[in-house]
Amino acid sequence: SDDMEKVAQVLEDGYQILSGAATQMGEASSNNHAAAGVDVDELLHGDEDINLEDFEEYGSPLMGMADSVMSDIMSYQVGPQTPIEQIQAFKAAITWNEPFIQCLVAFQAVVIISAIFLTKKGGIYTRMGFMIILAIIVRLAERLNIMGNSRWNEFATQNYFDRGGIFIGIMLCAPLLCVCFGMLFAMFREANNLLVEVKAMKIKAQQEQQKKKSENKEKKKQMKKQD
Repeated sequence: SDDMEKVAQVLEDGYQILSGAATQMGEASSNNHAAAGVDVDELLHGDEDINLEDFEEYGSPLMGMADSVMSDIMSYQVGPQTPIEQIQAFKAAITWNEPFIQCLVAFQAVVIISAIFLTKKGGIYTRMGFMIILAIIVRLAERLNIMGNSRWNEFATQNYFDRGGIFIGIMLCAPLLCVCFGMLFAMFREANNLLVEVKAMKIKAQQEQQKKKSENKEKKKQMKKQD
């Protein structure tokens, strides 16, 4: 691809720069020692200790060139930019066929099925207790992330538990919070429907009372006419 060609070109240019700089520095060092009347072989193979500060003086430009080459390489490595690309990168980073991920997905499926069942047939206190349990799990997510980071090699093939908690936030907390919000929405909807039904029953009772009053008045009028 174009990116790989650019990276290869940068590496080749960096190697040429480093090789040329090293050659120039070696020649300059030899010339300086020759001008000073110092034998290079004696300097390299002699018994005298070599001062490391001399190497540091020559090493610092080389290190600067290496850092420049690495920064150019990293600039060509473009990460995911759009939300779709970030989602695809997240999916690609997870090993979906390992038992830990499958158990986590199965747990979320059980939670969703239980929430649907309780929403349709469960009582108000049962649903509230279920939501409290989910809230406790979400509250303990940070501690679970720390424990997973220290013992991930016992149940997973890679360390999913980063310091930011991105994995546990997406795979554990987000689905549980969605379930809680869904159950709350269902409860508010039921309460609204109950209010509407109560209001309708009240209006119906008032209409029946008015109808009875009107019937009683008509009966009284008929009785007066007969008298």
